[in-house]
Amino acid sequence: MSDAHCDVAVLGGGPAGAGVALALRAQTQGSVTLVERASHDAPRIGETLPPDARRPLAKLGVWGGFLRDGHLASRGTASSWGSATLGHHDTLMSPGGSAWHLDRARFDASLRAQVAERGGTVRVGTTLTGCESLGAEGFRLHLSHPSEGLSTLCARFVVDATGWKADFATSQGARRQVVDRCFALYGDFRLREGAAFSTQALVEARPEGWWYSALLPGGRVVVALMGDGESLRGVRPSTPEAWLSLLERTTATRERLDVCDFTGEPLRAVPANVGLLDRPHAGHWLAVGDAACTFDSLSSQGISKALDSALLAAEALDQHLRGRAEALGAYAARVRQGFVEHLRTRDHYYREERRWPDAPFWRNRREALASDALAA
Repeated sequence: MSDAHCDVAVLGGGPAGAGVALALRAQTQGSVTLVERASHDAPRIGETLPPDARRPLAKLGVWGGFLRDGHLASRGTASSWGSATLGHHDTLMSPGGSAWHLDRARFDASLRAQVAERGGTVRVGTTLTGCESLGAEGFRLHLSHPSEGLSTLCARFVVDATGWKADFATSQGARRQVVDRCFALYGDFRLREGAAFSTQALVEARPEGWWYSALLPGGRVVVALMGDGESLRGVRPSTPEAWLSLLERTTATRERLDVCDFTGEPLRAVPANVGLLDRPHAGHWLAVGDAACTFDSLSSQGISKALDSALLAAEALDQHLRGRAEALGAYAARVRQGFVEHLRTRDHYYREERRWPDAPFWRNRREALASDALAA
């Protein structure tokens, strides 16, 4: 079995990984191989894309394609936070235009298709099973595909875009510094035929945590409860009754769901830790997007952060491959600076909610407001 070769192997085909691959194809003549573990039809939880995401999408040259993909335009976010009064952040007059509720599977697949169209190699449904260092020559990656079997790929440089687990970076000795541990329980609802539903996402704070709900393309409504191990003790994905009981006690969220039906499908538990890798790079690899650091889901910045991170990482990698020894260190400093700035903003918003100071979720968040210590 002979090795395949590339200049840069990108592990992870989400927005961060595909964004790095697209940017590298635009900036360099080097070969890029994108390795994505999931298949194209893997289910994805929808997300809201803020108006300012237009800038990185335009820089990557995919804004036109994004508009043609038919994602659902949104007028912003409504929230019950800090009081029972519902506030509105309307993007109608935003300079960046509308926000968007994404069909995530379509969005991710579209970005990967653009990588292939621009000369990159895309390997979907392919799992990294191991790697070995080749010293100054980079890494030999051992890959597995259900139908194609085992293969190897030699890469001068590896980009870890595998999400919060940072599979490759942690295999190289990097460790996650976790500031706060949360998780979300997602359930699916279906909008009844002919019913109207606001295109605004909704955030509603409650004693057990905070709820998020949004209309997605095709009449699907996603509802999520963000909490932690103490505040959601006894709430299990396999038995949604406890989750639905908490949902019934909400106000704004329950009212907007009056025109929807719960699908009955099992809930999905998704980790939502806030944390940073102790080192997002070494000699022949770097981490990008959630692999480098994870923001609080309250910020709704997951995808836009991933795209911005991709542009920043591609620029640093291009400079590194051209011989600028300080480029990766500067990238790591930018990642840490952005994370600390996010924590300061996060602290501000969590301090605004004071209605349930003794409830476990809010007491734990108060104790996790650690931006000053981390900055120091």
